[in-house]
Amino acid sequence: MITKLIRQASILLSGNLSASILNFLSVAISLKALGVESFGQVTLLQAYILVISLAFNPQAWQGMIRYFNLGQDKAGLIVATLKYDLFCAILGTSVAILFAQVYADSFKLSEYTQLLQWCSAYILLNQTSVAIGVLRYQERYKALALQNIISAVLFFGCTVIGYWKNLSISFFVATYLITLGLGVVFIQLQCSRCAISILKSNDRACEQLSKMQKNEFNHFNFTVHMTALSDIPVKQLDNILVGAVVSVGAAGAYRVIKQIATISTKVTGPLNQVLYPEVNLLLAEKAYEKVKNAMLKIIFLLLVPSLVVVVLASVSISYWVSAIFSDDLLVYKWDIVTFLLVHAIATAFTPIHPVFLALGYVKRLFIITFFSNVILCVGILLLGQHLGLLGVVIAISLQYLLTIVFKLPLILRRLAKEIDESITLHT
Repeated sequence: MITKLIRQASILLSGNLSASILNFLSVAISLKALGVESFGQVTLLQAYILVISLAFNPQAWQGMIRYFNLGQDKAGLIVATLKYDLFCAILGTSVAILFAQVYADSFKLSEYTQLLQWCSAYILLNQTSVAIGVLRYQERYKALALQNIISAVLFFGCTVIGYWKNLSISFFVATYLITLGLGVVFIQLQCSRCAISILKSNDRACEQLSKMQKNEFNHFNFTVHMTALSDIPVKQLDNILVGAVVSVGAAGAYRVIKQIATISTKVTGPLNQVLYPEVNLLLAEKAYEKVKNAMLKIIFLLLVPSLVVVVLASVSISYWVSAIFSDDLLVYKWDIVTFLLVHAIATAFTPIHPVFLALGYVKRLFIITFFSNVILCVGILLLGQHLGLLGVVIAISLQYLLTIVFKLPLILRRLAKEIDESITLHT
């Protein structure tokens, strides 16, 4: 299993890591072109669209993969997912347009209200549940890797032009969302032929089975969507909270810190993407021992190199921050070091998340995610006021810790129970 996961993940890794490095350079160029304060404004404007996009992106591909593996009607699942996506897309775009003025005014960015309203089209476009579900189910990871590369290359080119021509904040905000949208269009086109083929090959016998499982499928998707909603603070809303509680400049610095840490996420992300469908398959075969061993082995393999990289980056931080970004960021040197350490540990434990979901703990996942993100928001609001960006980092550390503490013991107990029961049945 490990060999297969590494082979599949390496395909995504090559694309995601390349995209992450390009995005890292794009952020560095943008910061040099705009300065910390203006880059903070760019961060807050982009965050508005990305937060609403996340809120109305149901992530229903997880339900598709789960029920595809259970032998359900694939055509019926695709149609149901498309309807869910379309409803969310229209609703999310409408919300973004209606509240753009209020958001812009709250950060004294009212001159960019119309820009935000036009950029809301990204929310309408960014409904990828069917595309991601079909491509991952077929193990077409090259197409998914190319999505990130296309967006990163295009945005890198745009930032170089923006730096060279000394272009405005509006240019950097709009081009980022446009290039993300073009990556979405690419995977939509890649999955279209397969999706149409599945829809055409639908038969009546499977359709009846699909109706019997419709409520269960919808309930699973709804719970996953609610979990995604509750996880928004740690993904994008934190940028807005930092801008509101600390300062606009701190929001820009925080965006840079997260971008630095994102490189490690791009290493583990592909592994988790291939792990989820593989775990679902193994659980269907009742291979619980393999799931447990693979999860623990991956955690160990990720933890050691992650800590080594953090140590090297921390020792040389004064050199590479000044060279790549700006001397202004050295004010946040210890914030960066602390965040990198916490993020490295949390990243090593990311394999527990797809295993937890594959075990069917969707309700508990929602509760854990909601509770830990409430702690994050409260922590940023309270600690950020007194400790600045360091308080924000401490709040994120608490969120990471709570997530691991609540999930890992439950996974280990469940797998141990299933393994014991399996041994008992065979003896």
